[in-house]
Amino acid sequence: MTENEKYIYDHFITSIKSGLQSLDDVIDETLEIVEDEGWQKEIDEEWVRNGIRNGYAKHIESSKGWQHPTDPEKLRQAFDSLCKEKIVALHNAGYTQSEALEDISDVWQDLEDAYIQPIGYCYYHGQDLDRAINDGGLMIGFYGKKEKNDKEAIIIGHKVVNALKAVGFDVKWNHAASQRIEIPDFKWENVFTSDEDVDSEWGYDRVFKMMEE
Repeated sequence: MTENEKYIYDHFITSIKSGLQSLDDVIDETLEIVEDEGWQKEIDEEWVRNGIRNGYAKHIESSKGWQHPTDPEKLRQAFDSLCKEKIVALHNAGYTQSEALEDISDVWQDLEDAYIQPIGYCYYHGQDLDRAINDGGLMIGFYGKKEKNDKEAIIIGHKVVNALKAVGFDVKWNHAASQRIEIPDFKWENVFTSDEDVDSEWGYDRVFKMMEE
């Protein structure tokens, strides 16, 4: 396996294990990367398609032995409870921290436009998700309503920690606004079911639904 093939293989295996994309979407996204990078002569399309299909089948078979609730299922429960407390809790927000904060800003503005006033936010981004899948553990960012208000941020941090502990997670946090919350033993076990389930369970619209209840 060449270096570029290894990169593509690792990418689509991580996408499969996320449980947030359909088989066809993983294939399309992966082939798009191959094309964008100009690797068509090196990386055979059929190799990509077969590798993803095999990876998908293995992941589904592996999921049959998981104990429920899985850690992602518990995380969804914790984030939904935070939304009900008017905390914008976003899954897989952007790929980097800056992209996550942009997504939070957009959701926050939409909520205010709907006359809903959040009190803070928490999130993990795509890089955090990749690390959770490949290495274990999950980092959760957070802050309060006002910028550069550490006292308010720490209040939100404690609410996030309490919600995570309530569903059974052990967490690490030094009670500082500048320190993200860590779930050190987090194991990402999630399998794709449908686009509708992904939207309703992981998407941003669920924030509005929870806050309106």
